[in-house]
Amino acid sequence: MQIQEDVLLAPYTTFKIGGRAKYFCVVGDEFEALQAFEFAKTRKLQTFVLGGGSNLLISDSGFNGLVIKVGNKGVEVLSRGNDAVLLKVASGEIWDEVVSFAVSNNWWGIENLSHIPGSTGAIAVQNVGAYGQEACNVIDSVLAFDTQTHQIISIKNSDCGFAYRQSIFNSANKGKYIIFDIIFRLSLLPKPTLSYRDLKEKFASSSPSILDIRNAIIKIRNKKFSFPTKAKNGNSGSFFKNPILTTRAYDQLKSVVLENFNSQAAEALDSKKFEEAGQIKIPAAFLIDLCGLKELEFGGASINKNQPLVIINKTGKATSTDVLSLAEKIKKAVYEKTGLTLQYEPELIGFKNFAKL
Repeated sequence: MQIQEDVLLAPYTTFKIGGRAKYFCVVGDEFEALQAFEFAKTRKLQTFVLGGGSNLLISDSGFNGLVIKVGNKGVEVLSRGNDAVLLKVASGEIWDEVVSFAVSNNWWGIENLSHIPGSTGAIAVQNVGAYGQEACNVIDSVLAFDTQTHQIISIKNSDCGFAYRQSIFNSANKGKYIIFDIIFRLSLLPKPTLSYRDLKEKFASSSPSILDIRNAIIKIRNKKFSFPTKAKNGNSGSFFKNPILTTRAYDQLKSVVLENFNSQAAEALDSKKFEEAGQIKIPAAFLIDLCGLKELEFGGASINKNQPLVIINKTGKATSTDVLSLAEKIKKAVYEKTGLTLQYEPELIGFKNFAKL
């Protein structure tokens, strides 16, 4: 394992934004991870574990410590029963290639997560979800390097603390583990998830195959998002989380929308909401559009007009300050007009004193 100095981080992110890391290395197994952490410990350095670089924004000042990029590879079928297969996937594998592999084998459970950028490890960290599927519903367990005990441990699904865009890996135990492998339990029996409006409308009169669903998701996401690693303008995917409300909070939101906008806006809100497990999810993109912010720009950053959830590096030279300044303007406007405070989805790395607007 080679530890490099003064490495520019922008090329390792889909935003194409970020300063330099004081030190940088790529680890492929627990032994190299141990070396990396021993290096950081002896020099009293902060560490940051980097995956595919798709769901983060790195400060223009970079990271004054050791950036550890997980680069292990491998996909292995652990077992196969009558109705399910256990699939072990290395964190460094490109996620969409994993989905493609599962779909090609008619293994159900992650097809709606097609065309999501980044590496596999981040799927568990963020409990990634899209179009009615969430990673927590198919993750059996996680194999992780414990940075305190320096051992590889198996963490069961029930111990991962999964919630909306959350796990112990980005909350309670953030920084404690390096995920090296995820074991997925995928169904051998057809289990199409078509609850989201885009899919329900497309397949209203048909029974889609798993490949039909993947192709539909890819088409939808290409239209709305632009795949970050292939996009002309760098981005991190969705920049804002969708607010999740109780029935009472939703009724209050609807009253505010009716008062600040009109009855048509309130009706549109009703049509856009998504109810699940007693909670109501509001598309943040709808709120941004409703507030008339799709044309908003700051410096080299702007909103993606096709999908307002996405902030793009429009000029290719946007700074992290441009992005966060634009994000804060969006948050402020949405709050003033709806009373809701949008939450960021990407992880912010290397920021110290960013002054919120």
